[in-house]
This record gives sequence, C-alpha cells and structure tokens, in this order.
Amino acid sequence: MQIAYDDDPEYASLRATHQEQHGLTIAYIKKRVGEGTEYANDVARAVLSAQGGYYQLAEMPEEFAGALGAGVSHRLIAPPEAWETLRQVQALVEAIQEGTQPVRSVSLYALYAGGSLRMRRRMFVFDQRPGEVPFAHGAWQPQTLPRFFKLRLDCGDAPPPADPGLTLGLTQGVLFFLAPQNRDDGRSLLATLARTPATQDLGARPAPTRMN
Repeated sequence: MQIAYDDDPEYASLRATHQEQHGLTIAYIKKRVGEGTEYANDVARAVLSAQGGYYQLAEMPEEFAGALGAGVSHRLIAPPEAWETLRQVQALVEAIQEGTQPVRSVSLYALYAGGSLRMRRRMFVFDQRPGEVPFAHGAWQPQTLPRFFKLRLDCGDAPPPADPGLTLGLTQGVLFFLAPQNRDDGRSLLATLARTPATQDLGARPAPTRMN
C-alpha cells in the first residue's frame, strides 16, 4: 500500500484533487442530514439526525463517511461497553489475520490522544483489500481508548460468524467510535452506517493517504 506524507511533493496535489472530486458529495450529504445532533472532540466531528449521519476528521475534512436513511443508527455507550467494543474490534482483526474470519475487505484506523492520520502519529491502521497485501501501521493499544476509530467492513459472501459479536453486528458498512471531548463526560458515541446506495464512504476510494 502506497503512503503519501506531508513532505511528499505530490501530496498537496493529490489532496486537492480528492477534495475537488468529492466536495459536492460531502456537501449534499451534509445538507440532507441537516443540523441534527452534533458530537465532537479534538479529532473528529459527527452529525446524526432522523435523515442520516456522517463524520469528518478535524484535520482532514475530506476523510468523510456519511449515509442517508434507515441504515444509520447511533447510541451513546458507557465506558464498560466502550472497552468491550474495543476488545471486539481487536478480536475481529486477529481473526481476519489468522484467516478464521473471511472478509472481502476491511479497513480500520484508530487515533489516540494527540494522534494524526495525516502525520502518521499515535495511530493504528489495518487495511486489507481484494488483490492487495494486508497492511498494518502503528501500534494497537488495547489498554487505551482511542479518541476516534473507524471500521469499514465488507464480509462479501462469507458465511456469518458463529458469534455475531465478532463482526460487531456489521456485515457491510461503516462503524465509528467517537470519545467524548472531556474524559469525565463518560459516554462515547458509537454509530453505524450500513452499506446502502445512499452511503458515501470516501475512504472506500483511493485517497491521498491510501490508509483510510
């Protein structure tokens, strides 16, 4: 997997092209979702409404996933469930790496306090796409809740796992986690954007970072 860094002379051009290509799509999803309820911290921002939902990274607004309609769901989870969700994500990645959970594609990134997808710091990335060698970067921190993580999963025609919890109830779509701005707020946001014709996950397309 090719990675572009800030000091890559082609990075600015690649990012500008990506923004130009998908700017209208992002604006359309935002308009349809409306004001909704906003959740944000230092890393990312999410807006959810009865019409749909989306998220964007603060430092890279073009890192965006959104959907409209009934395929969007979200809830606030207390710390015990947040830790359990983190454990499930780790178990899923391990099962995919070991070959016990077949998938068509999976893309995960987690950003920890002070983390940056653009600067490649305090983060973990795992990416497996059809016809490509699986890619991992950074360190998974099982004892640290990330400020944000995004999991994009496509199980394809694979049979469902014996334990549905292994794929966190997701077979095709995006799951994202957003920690509260202040740690003492307690509850985190967990949202699902199920894959439908109205889902726009720009991370499913080649992007300047090639890691989302």
